Formats: sequence, structure tokens, C-alpha cells
Amino acid sequence: MRSSRRAIMRKIINSLITLFLVIILNFVLFRMMPGDPVRLIIPNDPKITDDHIAQMIEDFGLDQPLYLQFFTYMKNTLFLEFGDSFTELGTPALEIVLEKLKWTLILTGTSSIFMILIGVTVGVIAAWRRGGRFDTGSLAFSLFFYAMPTFWFAMMLIAIFSTELKWFPPDSALTYGNTLEFSWDGFRDLVHHLILPATSLTIGSIAAFSLIMRGSLVDVMTEEFITTARAKGLSETQMLKNHAVPNAMLPMVALIAIDIAFVVGGAFQTEVVFNYPGIGWETVEATYVKNYPILQAAFFLIAVAVILANLIADILMVSLDPRVKMGG
Repeated sequence: MRSSRRAIMRKIINSLITLFLVIILNFVLFRMMPGDPVRLIIPNDPKITDDHIAQMIEDFGLDQPLYLQFFTYMKNTLFLEFGDSFTELGTPALEIVLEKLKWTLILTGTSSIFMILIGVTVGVIAAWRRGGRFDTGSLAFSLFFYAMPTFWFAMMLIAIFSTELKWFPPDSALTYGNTLEFSWDGFRDLVHHLILPATSLTIGSIAAFSLIMRGSLVDVMTEEFITTARAKGLSETQMLKNHAVPNAMLPMVALIAIDIAFVVGGAFQTEVVFNYPGIGWETVEATYVKNYPILQAAFFLIAVAVILANLIADILMVSLDPRVKMGG
């Protein structure tokens, strides 16, 4: 027990160190980008004077030496203050990112539920019927869509189901002009726009869950306790439900925990292709205009989600299986 506590403490300390390094990288990375963000924000209008430009540079703190900008950035990060957006003056960057987060959670959260349920189910059936038609077919299906570029598959869905069949809208999260509201019509509009982007994420990611679940279950079914369960007269369904599947779920714990970070981080390619107003789309837009506060807030949020997901996965694996040892 004491060794497990020490191992968990080491993991927590390592996670904090990693987060600190990410915070430093978050500052340096975007300031290495070529170009002047102020020049991108201000329109090419001769009526705008140099004094006005200089005042904007001073307001954003871009006139300060780099080391002073860094200390200001570190102090503000501790209080989750990333400054105002360069393009939406007076609006905190974190407020904008959190507003976009709700759309990302809707999209990637929905797809994550389906990819986990479908992937695990397909993996269990494939392992149970190893070498059969379902196993071969599901393996080919999973690998085919796993290897397919996400953006290309998303564009094919738009071309077929939006442009040709006109079944679903090709972009946005709601009909233009509508707002998210708790009503039947609002729910239908949300789901109607959600089907294509969620489908592109789900189908492309099923393989990761199905293949790992299949491999893990195949290994478990060769263990001696499975042979003992069969010798006791348990049916195949009872053996799978009560013995094989629970023991094969350990690798899935880490994958599902990492998927939590995927939910927060969003799916950049899918959001851009479908013009979906999530964190991915906002991050790409902010990159074009070098909107440092938005980029720093978004990447900080994503980094925290990834680090926390890894930490939770490590702790859960040790809790579920004492044989698993965590390194420092």
C-alpha cells in the first residue's frame, strides 16, 4: 500500500512538472511564429495612424521585453487569466474558449460514447468468433476506416449526404440564426447538424477500441481460469460476461481515459471541414491571426485534459490490477 502511494505521488509530481513545461512551451511556441499579430488585426486602412497602432501594441503588452511578457504570462496563468482576445476586444480569451468548449463536448462526447460502445462490442464478438467471417470482416472494416484520412472521409460524407442526397446540412452546429435552446425543435436542429460530423469521428475511431479489445480478449481466453470456467459447465455467454470480458477490460481503461482528453481537445480536422464552432475550429482561426490569448487558453485547457487523463489512467490501472506497477 505504501509503495502504491509513493508511486501515485511520483506520478502526480511528474504530471505537475509536465504541466509546467507545457505552460512554458505555450508561451514560447506562439511567439516564434512569424509575423506581427497587431498588423493582422488592424485593417489596411490609411486612416489608422501609427500612434493608434503603437497604443494597441502597448495595450496588449507586446512592447515589453520578452522576459517581462513571460513573467506576466506566468502570473496570469496561475489565475487562469489569458488576457482579452485580440479580435474581440474586451472579451476574455478563456471565456471565448469555454463558450466553444460546449460545442466540442457535444460533438466529441457524443462520438466517444458511440465509438466506445460499438468498438468494445465489435471487439468482443470478433474475439469470440475468432477466425470467422465477422472477425475477418470487422478487422478489414476497422483498418480501412482507421487508415482513411479524417478530413477526406468528412468531405466524402458532405459530398454524398449533403450535396447529392441533401439529407443533412453540410456545416455549422445549428441552422444559421438559431441559438441553442432546450426545446424539441432546438434538439432536432442540433441532432440534424450533429449526425455527419459525429459519424466521421465515430467510424474513424472504432478501430482503436475494437482492435485493442479483440487482442486483449483473445489473450484472456487462453488463460487457465477460462478453461476452469468451461470445465465447471458455464456457457460461453456466462464465461464471457463474468470472467473473460471483465479481465480483458484493463487495457481499455487507459484508452477510455485518454479519450476523455480527446473529448476536451476536440477534433480539429472534423470541426474545420464541417465549420463546426468548437475549440478546434476556434484554434485554427486564432492561428491565422496569431491571436495569442485564444491560442494559449485553448492549448492550456487541452494540455491539462491530456495530463489529467493520463494520471487518472495510471491510478485506475493500479487500483484495478495490483500486478501493474507504475514507474516514476
